[in-house]
Amino acid sequence: MTVAPFPAVSARAQALHDRSIVVDGCSFFLHGYNDRIKQGGLTALNFTVALPMEDTAQAVIRIKEYYAIARRDPKVVIPRTTADIERCKAEGNVAAIIGSQNSRHFGTDLGLIEIFHLLGQRICQLTYNERNFVADGCMEPNDAGVSFFGRQVIAEMNRLGMVIDLSHVGVRSSFDAVEISEQPVIISHIGVKKLADTPRTASDDLMKAVAAKGGVVGLTSFPVVNWRGGDQRPSIDDYLNAIEHAILVVGIDHVGIGSDHVAEPNGYPAWVREFLSEKYNAYTPQRGVRMTGLADVMKGVEIEPDEQLLGFRGMQDLPRLTDALLTRGYSDADVQKVLGGNLMRVFRQVWGS
Repeated sequence: MTVAPFPAVSARAQALHDRSIVVDGCSFFLHGYNDRIKQGGLTALNFTVALPMEDTAQAVIRIKEYYAIARRDPKVVIPRTTADIERCKAEGNVAAIIGSQNSRHFGTDLGLIEIFHLLGQRICQLTYNERNFVADGCMEPNDAGVSFFGRQVIAEMNRLGMVIDLSHVGVRSSFDAVEISEQPVIISHIGVKKLADTPRTASDDLMKAVAAKGGVVGLTSFPVVNWRGGDQRPSIDDYLNAIEHAILVVGIDHVGIGSDHVAEPNGYPAWVREFLSEKYNAYTPQRGVRMTGLADVMKGVEIEPDEQLLGFRGMQDLPRLTDALLTRGYSDADVQKVLGGNLMRVFRQVWGS
């Protein structure tokens, strides 16, 4: 498929983007610093290092692999504090935050949370789609909320300084986690339920609860949650409308971005695609996640190598998002909050400086 060239980013927008700390709340499969990261002007990315289906030993191996990347590529840094991220900005490097979209690798041993924190993990989603020992995922038919063990996990994450992520977490479990946590929480990559009613979108009430605790809601450019129905592919304007809806609901200080886009072109391993497809039947209409008709609208376009949205291929087009927000009347300071300033505020509070 031939993709039409995008309009050039304005000089003002590019200059603002270049001087901003830009944090992508969700990415995966880093192989090293590359043109996609450079074009996106990214300072830091929250990587799904330990994969959702992996246990303790496998998670340690994944983290080891990221340290190996950082050893061979001087432009990749594993951050432990926000000062490390700020240093990456000053030196033109990228911070690869060690995160996970599941707490499965903690097992039932609270002591492992400290071990993974010592290994550098700074963000952890409580669960991924389904139930684990901590909480219920967004695809569970009966969301029982955070478990007794889950309350202990949240307390330990608070004590150590590990950010709690509620993406893919069930509704009741999410509200429970916000209430239980003594620290701000994030939803690193989510859509807006009022615009796309799927399990991977957040209600206004949940976004308000996260914001009231000082947290951040990261809007994702993933196509599923940006399609508004009809015969048009989801576009950058649909994504901007979701961001603006969140800003209206929770305020400019509580909105961020999480592309849910692979950092390395063609970096998605075949076995992961096959596993997710087999386990979840990807996101079928019967499970209420993929809206009927989206596949026809996408017309066979592969999201990973081509583009997530019309006018926004993925993280490499983040300067276009900066341009669009300026065009819609947001100030430089407010755009910088959305690009990464709000997430950095949460990181400073939870991780320490």
